[in-house]
Amino acid sequence: MASAAWFPKWTIGFWLLLLHPQDPQKITFHEAVPVLAQKPLRKALPWLARAQNRDGSWGDNPGSMGDVSNTSIATLALMSTGDTPSQGKYAWRIRRGLEYVWKKTRRYGAGNLTIDQQTLIQRKLGKNIDLYLSALLYSQVLGVEPSVKEQKAYQIVLGRMVKQIASFQAPSGKFEESYEPMLTTVAAWMSLRQAHDAGIAIQRASPKKVLRYLKEDCFDPRTGFFTDRKWGNRMRFVSQAGGLRVLYGMGQAKTVEARKATAVVMNMRFDQDVGSRAGGEEFLGALYATQALRIEDDANFRRFYRKMVKALAKCQNSDGSWFGHHCISGRVFCTACSIMTMLTPNKLLPMLER
Repeated sequence: MASAAWFPKWTIGFWLLLLHPQDPQKITFHEAVPVLAQKPLRKALPWLARAQNRDGSWGDNPGSMGDVSNTSIATLALMSTGDTPSQGKYAWRIRRGLEYVWKKTRRYGAGNLTIDQQTLIQRKLGKNIDLYLSALLYSQVLGVEPSVKEQKAYQIVLGRMVKQIASFQAPSGKFEESYEPMLTTVAAWMSLRQAHDAGIAIQRASPKKVLRYLKEDCFDPRTGFFTDRKWGNRMRFVSQAGGLRVLYGMGQAKTVEARKATAVVMNMRFDQDVGSRAGGEEFLGALYATQALRIEDDANFRRFYRKMVKALAKCQNSDGSWFGHHCISGRVFCTACSIMTMLTPNKLLPMLER
């Protein structure tokens, strides 16, 4: 995407919006999405679309200054409906989000290793979470529809990104320190895993080391708990969800560790870590756990998914959004994670296959 010509001018987008108004009643869903999830989604998707800034970005909340982390995850949420940069109700929104991320990252690795600084999401999930999420976005776009010219441009930048991400892995297998070390490591693993499956060569990083870190440093074989030393090895939903996402994604669903960890998460509430007060980390954990169980698509997934949809619907705001009570409190991040969780049965993004 060396040229911005791929994206329509904002005036074209204006007319597209007039022709395709954000009418929640006209949103159609893949048959895999149960009716239980459709009502909250009909409110959440238009809210997220309206929260986009005029420059194509999303910030923590409507009207907030845009950043790459929020824009990447919001764009992914709209793509999880099955829409692409050129087709579907949210095509224009997706294109504008991609345009913003591209402008911020297209020179990454070519003398520039900084994207954003000190955003709310970075303060909680690590200073490089914007890198992980934008790389994840590019890997998913490569899996749906770019032209040959755009594909080459994405591949070049994504290649630079994964080279830098790989350099962050410590000998233990974990990635950078953060407020939530396990979630940060899982986010880095996700970006590399998806980039690899999109055809990008990964060097200097090992998924086996991530497994070693999770199984040997974080997993208690007696209880089935994934715990984080940063948090005093307490049982926490976000740690359990993150560990499970890697195990299932690495084909470890039938292992003893995965069976024990799954039995634990099935009896957990996503908002239990801070006294029924969910933050963005918990919404991300809900997404990770749901995606993990969807890979096997068995009775555990169906039971967990139904429980998760009910829990999310219960705490949804009247305007269709979700917000965090602590840590990552921004409504865009929490809403995007909730949308992707509810749309997990679609299996329309490449990441849902692995």
